[in-house]
Amino acid sequence: MGSITSIYDKFQTVIPSEIRKEFNLDKSYKIEWKINENGKVELEFIKELTLDEMVGRYTSKEPIDTVQLKNYFKNGN
Repeated sequence: MGSITSIYDKFQTVIPSEIRKEFNLDKSYKIEWKINENGKVELEFIKELTLDEMVGRYTSKEPIDTVQLKNYFKNGN
C-alpha cells in the first residue's frame, strides 16, 4: 500500500518516512520528476555529490589542477 501526502504552500510536500528509510534518503538528495510515455509521474532520487566525493570517480584526458578546481567551485566562479 502506498502513502498519501498533502501539497502545501508553494507546492511543497513531504517524503513519507517509510520511503526515506527504504531508500536511505537524507538532505543531500534531489528528486528528478518525469512523466513517462503512459502519462504517469515517475521520480528518481539523485544524490548530490560533494567535490571530495567526486574525486577519483571521474577521469580526464588532460591534467586537472584539483586545488584550482576546488577553489573555482568554492568561490562560485
